[in-house]
Amino acid sequence: MSKRKCLSIKEKNLILHEVDKGVKKKDIALKFGIPPNSLSTIIKNRDKIQNYDSTNSCSKRLKTCFYEDVDETVLKWIHTMRDKNVPISGPFIIEKALQFAKALGYDELRGSNGWLEKFKRRHGIMAKVISGESKDVDDNDSGNWIAEILSNILKDYKPENIFNVDETALFFQCLPQKTLTFKKEKCFGGKQSKARVTVMLVANMTGHQKLKSLVIGRSKNPRCFKGAKSLEVDYDFNKKYWMTSEICEKWVQKLDKRMIAECRKIFLVFDNWPAHPKEINQKLKNVTVFYLAPNTASKLQPMDQGVIKNFKIHSRKRVA
Repeated sequence: MSKRKCLSIKEKNLILHEVDKGVKKKDIALKFGIPPNSLSTIIKNRDKIQNYDSTNSCSKRLKTCFYEDVDETVLKWIHTMRDKNVPISGPFIIEKALQFAKALGYDELRGSNGWLEKFKRRHGIMAKVISGESKDVDDNDSGNWIAEILSNILKDYKPENIFNVDETALFFQCLPQKTLTFKKEKCFGGKQSKARVTVMLVANMTGHQKLKSLVIGRSKNPRCFKGAKSLEVDYDFNKKYWMTSEICEKWVQKLDKRMIAECRKIFLVFDNWPAHPKEINQKLKNVTVFYLAPNTASKLQPMDQGVIKNFKIHSRKRVA
């Protein structure tokens, strides 16, 4: 079925009458043009339907969703994700809803923005700004970790040879969300671009040296590179614009060769993101890679203390 069918109270009561007569559910679903799961939902809501105020029942609709089981499944999934402190976006909810709907036999569910907004209203879901991973980080634990573990590891390195690395997504074609205008003039915006790249930023502890940023795009040879003799960044690519273990390892090994040529040994601090290769130190000579403890980036990652935020502010100024 290509379109969801909305039934009146009268039609739903007719369906229940057919059920009571012993007509096969398959035949009832076919007769009324609804999927089997919708029929099951109507039967489950029998008392609610039959007790509903029947005044003008031909025109009234009972505000129960044919996709109640989809709603319940998506809601359980959201609770599971939030218990794990996993960020959830609207498109992510739609994607999971469509997966669950298909598994439950609802091929007609569109998963539109309208459906998403109604789902959010039904369950009191709203967008909130998240703050890194600080939910799981104790200030005392992070302080002790810095004093007892990190300080001991860093004692053999000068501050200028200690580097921090972190990635961020950059939606480089997005326009500003605010504008200056006259008091009584209404503002209308266009559709925001989803074009993005991943940018890896690298700087040392003193802040005096910034290594070339690594930009990860989707195309092997972007059209914007045509005619460019050199780039101010390193560039790599994959279909999802993401950092991968292969890209990260290749970048670190290239940096190691540079440090060997400079006769310089450096300490490179990554967070515990899965794309950062864990068994790489044995392949390196002049670069030592170190990983922050899981879920501590919001408190301990230097790049998360305003560096990435300011990088994005400057980027927006360039395109505004």
